[in-house]
Parts: sequence; C-alpha cells; structure tokens
Amino acid sequence: METKSRIVEIKSINAWSVFKLALIAYIIIGLILGLVFGIIMGVMGGLGGRIGLEDTPFSALLGAGGGFVGGIVFGILFGLFYGICGGVSGAITALLYDLFAMIVGGIKLRLDS
Repeated sequence: METKSRIVEIKSINAWSVFKLALIAYIIIGLILGLVFGIIMGVMGGLGGRIGLEDTPFSALLGAGGGFVGGIVFGILFGLFYGICGGVSGAITALLYDLFAMIVGGIKLRLDS
C-alpha cells in the first residue's frame, strides 16, 4: 500500500481553545502540586507547634496557624492561581504565534495518509 504525504501549514491558532486547554491542564497540575506542598506545610506547621516554633517569623509560611486544613486550602488556591496563569500565558502564546505566523509563515507539517 502506498502512502501519500502532503504538507500543511498552521497559519493560526485559536487563542480561546488554547486558553481552555491550558486552564484545565494547569489547574489539575497546580492542584496536585499545591495539595502536596500544602500537606507538607500543614505537617511542618504541626511539628513546629510541638517543638516551640509557633512564634518564629516563618511560622505563618510553614502553616503553624493553619495546620492540615490550612495546607489543603493553600493547595486549592495555588491550583486555581496556577491554572489561571497557565491559561492566560497559553492564550498570549497563541496570539504571539498568530502574529509571527502572519509575518514569516506558520509551522509546516508533513502528513502521511
């Protein structure tokens, strides 16, 4: 069987679709990372309270006041912030691609069928 190939050029990328995809992907990644860091902060805060570190300048950073629940809240907020930033940066990247593709041409792909 003979395969035919053709070359296509990507001239434009829909910024809204990139935003939606990046938003969801970065929210999921951010939630996972945020919850892991939040749990670690909650555990460190709990340990800090047991050994007398609750009055140190870094106690708020370690989660000494929030404990485990504070760590989970941090994880959720981090995930949402990470997702919004990822979505916006993805959309800006798509818009920049469109601008440069108008000037020098888009990416060319060879497709086999």
